[in-house]
Parts: sequence; C-alpha cells; structure tokens
Amino acid sequence: MSGGGSIEGIRDKARKPLRAPDMVQEEFAGDGFDRSVMPFGCPVTPLGIQGLKLWVLDAANQLIALATDCRKGDLLLLFGGDSWLIKHFPQLTKDQAKNGAPATKFDQAEVQTALVTACQRKNIFNPQGRVFGRGAHRAVGDDQQLVLHMGRSVLIAGQPDAKGQRGKLAEHRPGEIDDSFFPALPALVPPASEPSATEDAQRLRELFGDWFWVEPDSAPLLLLGMVGQMFFCGALSWRSHVWLAGPTSAGKSSLQALIRALLGNWCLHVEDASEAAVRQILGDDTLPVMIDEAEADDNPEKQKAIINLAKKASSGAKIIRGGADHKGQEFTAQSCFLFSSVLHSLAKGEERNRVAILEMRQVPLTKKEYVAPDLLEWRDIGRRMHRRMIEQWPRFSRTLADYKREIWSHGLEGRWQDTYGTLLACADCLLYDRAPSQESELNEEHGREKVWVRAILPMIQRGKSEARSDVERCIAHLMGCLIPGAHGASAETVGQWIKRAMALADPIEGGINHTARERLKQYGLRLVLLKRDEPKLDGEPVPNDWVNGYLAVAYQTCEPLATLFRGKEWANGAYLQSLGKVDGVRRGLKMRFSGMNADNAIAIPLKALRDDEE
Repeated sequence: MSGGGSIEGIRDKARKPLRAPDMVQEEFAGDGFDRSVMPFGCPVTPLGIQGLKLWVLDAANQLIALATDCRKGDLLLLFGGDSWLIKHFPQLTKDQAKNGAPATKFDQAEVQTALVTACQRKNIFNPQGRVFGRGAHRAVGDDQQLVLHMGRSVLIAGQPDAKGQRGKLAEHRPGEIDDSFFPALPALVPPASEPSATEDAQRLRELFGDWFWVEPDSAPLLLLGMVGQMFFCGALSWRSHVWLAGPTSAGKSSLQALIRALLGNWCLHVEDASEAAVRQILGDDTLPVMIDEAEADDNPEKQKAIINLAKKASSGAKIIRGGADHKGQEFTAQSCFLFSSVLHSLAKGEERNRVAILEMRQVPLTKKEYVAPDLLEWRDIGRRMHRRMIEQWPRFSRTLADYKREIWSHGLEGRWQDTYGTLLACADCLLYDRAPSQESELNEEHGREKVWVRAILPMIQRGKSEARSDVERCIAHLMGCLIPGAHGASAETVGQWIKRAMALADPIEGGINHTARERLKQYGLRLVLLKRDEPKLDGEPVPNDWVNGYLAVAYQTCEPLATLFRGKEWANGAYLQSLGKVDGVRRGLKMRFSGMNADNAIAIPLKALRDDEE
C-alpha cells in the first residue's frame, strides 16, 4: 500500500524533512539588511561606502571606517573574534571536507567580498551630521528630546511612545537610533536615579560664596548656572563661557577641583593644550572643557586660538580643517568652556559678550583655616544634579525666554541676553521647580528674574564698557604704530606724528608743519580737506582744525602702510573694513601720497581719532 497516508509515505517524508521557517529572519526581513550577503546574526552592521572606505558598526558598536583590503586582524577585531566567521564562512581543508570535520578557520577572501558587497548595496554613507559623540544632544528633528550619549549606553528623555506621549527616560544600546549614529565609546558616569533637591543647589551656591569675589552676590549664582549648563551644554542653542580671574592664592584651582568632582568624567580638563589638541580630543563629543592656568603670557597665540574655538562653540559653529588624507574634516564645536587664570585676555566685544568674567580676590590673611569640601559627597550630589537638569529640560526654553526678556528690558542686546540668560536659566533649573513666568504672585519666588538680572547688571555694564569694538582696536593699533624719525631721530607713534602735523608750527611757513605731514605721507597717511558733495580733494586742514579735516588712509597696495598691520587681525587690507565703519568715513578716493602715482584711499574724520581726550 502506498500513498501520502500510508506508513511508507510518512516514512519517505520523514527522511526528507522541510526546514521550518526562520521566524526571526522573517521579523527582520524589511530592515534593509541583505541576508544573502551577510547571514542573520552578523555582529557587524554594514552602513555604506565613501570613496574607497567601508563604513560599519563593529561588534562593539564602534563606528569604523575600514579599507577594502580587510586584513585578517581587522576582521577579528570587527567581528569580535572568529567563531561567527568560522560558522558562516568556513574554510575547509581537503581532509576536513572529506571526513566531515568542522572548520577551524574562516575564508578571509569570502568575508572580504561579502562585506564589500553588503556595504556597496547600502549605497553612499556620509557620517557628517549623523554621528554623535559622548555628551548631550538634541534629537534630530525633535527639539523636545534630550539625548545623552554615555559611551556604553544612550539615554533619551522625552521620546514619544506609540500614542505620542512623552514618557520617561528610555535607555538604548549604542549604534543606530532613528537614522543617527551613537558609536560605542569609553563610558561616562551615568546620572543618578533620583534628582537633587533644591536645597542641594542652595548649599552649592553658598559653598561657592565661601570664595572671595569682587561681586559676591552675582558670581556664586552665575557659577551655579555654569555647573548646570555643563551637564547638557551640547543640547543648547547657545553656550555661555565663564572665566575665573584672580590673583595667586585666590583659590581658583580648588574651585576647579570642586567643579570637576561635580561633573565626574563629563568634562575635558587640561592645563596646557593647543586648540588643535582640544578639538581632536573632543572629536564628536560635546563635553564641557575646563582650562586651568590659562595665562596669556605663556603662549599668546595658542591662547588666542583656544578663545577663538570657545567663541565659535557658543553658537555651535562648524569648523573645517584639513586631514592627513588631504580631505576636509568637519568639526562642530558644542562645548562650554571654563577658564581660570590670574589675568584674562578678553578685549574684543565679541569675546566679552560670550564670557562671564567672575573676578576673585586673594584669600585674606585673617581668614581662618581652610576647610576643604568633601569631594566624594559633592560627586554624588553632582550625579543627582545631572538627573535634575535632565528632568528640568522640558521647561528650560521657557525659563530662558523669561530671563532673556528681563535682560532685554534693560536695553541689552542679543548676545548679552544669550550668555547671561543661559547661565541664569540653568541656575533657576537647579534652584526651583517652575519657570519664573509660571510662578503664582502669591509665592515668594515670584519675580525672582527681576531680582537676579538687577544683581548682574553692574557686571554686564562693566563688560560692555571694557569691551572694544574692532573699529576702536584698529584705530588704537594704528595710532600706536611707530614711525622712524628722520635723520636718526627717535621713532614716534602715528598718533604723535598726527598731533605734530596738526599743531601750529613756525608762522613763516604758514603755520603748517610740512615735515610731519610729509612723513605721514611716506606711510600712506595724508591730512586732507574734502569737497562736501564729491570724493575730491579740497586742500589741507589748517592747524588745530580737528572738525573739518580728514586722515586719508591708503589701500594695502601701499607697502609701508601694509607693514604696520602685518601679523595683526587687520592684515591684508582688513583694516579698510574696520576703518570703513567709522561714522562720517568717505570712500572712493584717489590721491597721491609719497609716490608718483595715485593710490585708492578712504578718509576718516580727524575728530574720530581724538576720542574723548580733548
């Protein structure tokens, strides 16, 4: 008897069993991963190609750019060993194949071909703008989400669930999350499971007050805000910086040590590093940077470069630098900086409105014995403060708007609002549970934004008055440049030569000091009168006529004048841009200086050179 229902038929089918469907593979069938090239369970995730490089996430979820030759050692590192490779890409000897013995090696060529093919089928992969290092970030396309990459895990606050509700913190493994990549990196200390209390922040504010400040009311408050900002600076639209400036024995280093304890390893601490080193160490990380002993006299150019990096980091500017492969490398600066030194070196307006300078006094000799804070205790409190800042994130934007609005009401423009508003908003998040505008008038906390802003106004006003615009700095530089005297006489500044040229000289010569005026011409500078309605000469100013006269300044084609600006920020003719902003400047001029041919020039009113001195 035969047939499908007979015993023999059943035995025949049992000898040739059908493979059961792989439900796991079915589940992942739509994820874009080609199982025909790399079998399921592959510990390496192909991402794509870029030029002659393969981009993958390795077995440890590190983002790797791999050469196409795929050496054996590289494959072992990528796949976390050879067990998976031997199983899926076995290399059998003749004896092993004949005897059915298991493979003990993998076929390197087959793995290489499969990996290259898998990456090629994923198409071009460009990591720029899609790779996020350790620190805080805003989720791409969703400003309400706060992402914390902690190296070995990724926390997301405010991630919506299936119903669109923003739930609690969600933890993910490193790797690809919503088309963004968070590669595995050395671990950072995670925030505590419970947030700090407002009393903890008040204790820290009072502890900061134990140092001796020029502004004892506002400095501890702003420093508290700096600590809060440092926990999630990479996620902010604007980052404020702080400079601790004080004499030796003011306690700057001990203050930095306390802040490092609060942050744990959520910061980069250096004492002597170049801008390139800071940038390369940070990479894609958005961790705050702490620079102790940032003295300008050690290496002015190096410090200038780091300050420039901090300035760009305020707004998260993209920086492009050449790489070893002669291709541009993109770096996005999203760190806040805490400097400390005896003297700060911030003079430019665009530096002063990004950095809060907290001036310190030397500890008086009458001060009782110093009692060091318990750094272990503050390390634990710092982790709880980190958790608190995460939980306060949903109301941060509203809090920032409250403080910026109050600063604006005092007539302070954009960057002053951003810098000081951010610090005050972060301090508010540590000290209170609601934004100022959400407080009831019945609460004593109501109107605190007005009190705080009034407290810091003297500091801001002093910063504005001390900050010098590029126009002021350019004029000051030009007036201070030395011009050699004639016939071996001592060199004198341009400003001194102009004063002599405008002073009343020997009446026999018409009262004009022609020697001084000719000397200025040799350096592309000429005292002139101009016609009112057209850019043409109308003679020379009479002595002491600082109201109607102009100083004509030649273009950079005048070599003696160009040498006065060489090596400065106004080199290569940039001085024309700064001087061109002076009120009443006249452009489109053409005149002779000391040569036979006429030079292009601009003319600035002489009264702009005198400032308020006379």
